[in-house]
Amino acid sequence: MTIFTGGTILTVDADFSEAEAIAIQGDKILAVGSLAEVTKAAGSGAKTVDLQGKVMLPGFVEAHTHPISGGLLASFGEYVGVASFGSTEEVIEHLRRLAADTPKGDWIVGINYDPSLQVGPEELTLDDLDRVSTEHPVFVLNASGHLGYANRMAFAAAGIDENVVAPPGAEYVRDASGKLNGVMKNNTAWLPVLFANPAAQAAKPSEALVSLTQRFSRVGLTTLTDLSFGGVTSGPGDMEVVKAAYATGKMAARLRAYPLTNYDDAWDKVNLIDTPGMGDGLFRVCGYKLIADGSNQGFTGLQREPYLNSTDRGLSYMSVEELAKRGTRWGQKGWLLSIHGNGDAGIDNVLDACEKIRDAGVDLAKVRTRIEHCSILHDDQIARMKELGVQASFLIGHVHYWGVAMRDRVFGEEKAKLLDRARSCEKAGVGFTLHSDYFVTEPNPLHMIEMAVTRKTWKEPDYVLAPDERISVETAIRAMTINAAWQMGSEHEIGSLEAGKFADFVLLEKDPRKVDPDTIKEIAVLETWLGGTPVHKA
Repeated sequence: MTIFTGGTILTVDADFSEAEAIAIQGDKILAVGSLAEVTKAAGSGAKTVDLQGKVMLPGFVEAHTHPISGGLLASFGEYVGVASFGSTEEVIEHLRRLAADTPKGDWIVGINYDPSLQVGPEELTLDDLDRVSTEHPVFVLNASGHLGYANRMAFAAAGIDENVVAPPGAEYVRDASGKLNGVMKNNTAWLPVLFANPAAQAAKPSEALVSLTQRFSRVGLTTLTDLSFGGVTSGPGDMEVVKAAYATGKMAARLRAYPLTNYDDAWDKVNLIDTPGMGDGLFRVCGYKLIADGSNQGFTGLQREPYLNSTDRGLSYMSVEELAKRGTRWGQKGWLLSIHGNGDAGIDNVLDACEKIRDAGVDLAKVRTRIEHCSILHDDQIARMKELGVQASFLIGHVHYWGVAMRDRVFGEEKAKLLDRARSCEKAGVGFTLHSDYFVTEPNPLHMIEMAVTRKTWKEPDYVLAPDERISVETAIRAMTINAAWQMGSEHEIGSLEAGKFADFVLLEKDPRKVDPDTIKEIAVLETWLGGTPVHKA
């Protein structure tokens, strides 16, 4: 039994109340309140820890990541994102140097490339990546996760030739002459290329997952949500990956998983649909993931109007009818529903499908239906979400990292203002969360809170994208704790510091509500506790 007191304890309960003390017993919270109340509940013999002015918050909850696939990619992929390389030419030169030191025939893999932020062409072609090497298969993954690029040797290794037929909702892009140009849209197109790489086949996803949770504990994350569950093993094998990771005793986070619709045949072979919410407090398979369109910065998000200076409106990955059919089938079984929608037309399709799912008898609020990313949002769509009982989960890094690109290269100034409309949703009574979509952006909760509070952009630090959409620090904290717990059906066990819940919490150097908003990300995470056990100490 341990009592913590002597600091600021932000419970993030319904009143966002502050407590004088909190007691934990085993992996649960025993009592929260005044020191006298907590001491009485704990009884004699309890150990008392002086917080020495530290700030305690519930452990942060990441509503949308890809920890299994992301951890795996990070274990063998070379980072070529904008944090290290400002242009496409720099990326190519770096990969050329890497190839020069790599045995012939071995793969060169780059991750997090983003032409919407890095100076150069809009895509990497066969010719571009053949400049890296014609003696190594070369594969580069876009930061959005929706596009891949390969050289000729990689295509050959994957058995892809000019006669290839793309899966539904995907595309192997062709040039003006009708020849493959090396660009692949949708993960169902690029995954066969990536997994032709022996290093990808030999990678150890369980070890990578353990390592990832340990790294994420340093920023205060105690629960992760996998929104592409099944993506590494093409189905139920991902469960074994997770079980093996927890068997090590070294996992530093809880995991909530959403089986991906791409692998429905595999899920049906194990009758997964009949076991909604299977698992325990550490690992639970709780929801079902559908995908309506692609990525806005990758120009595959489905739009009402064409992209800036273009006739292209993006891609529909699934029709309204297919979204509704699959969502109804799983929703009727009690599975929580998560539907990816980035472009405004993509979100229209999601909402149209939601109406059909509702009309088929599924209570959308009961199955915690949420639109993933929910990027470009009009007033009429917010009203529809409120009426349907549908929530949003915002990739808030779209504002910070891509805000200027959305304004100047993707949409134009007026439409860019419709990005991640958190405050408008709050005013309309539409619940929402904030997420990183790791590996699209790094999952630093304090930085994400700062992004939502300031809406300042990385490329133009003084530019505020749609200032009316800024939210308060308290609202942003809720979005990264109790709101996220609710969306994944776990508000009874995580997300706030209340008696009976798991003792998941973080200790911060400062109170995020009481610092300059531009410095929230600089607050030190001193300790992270999972189930009453410290998993990180600075």
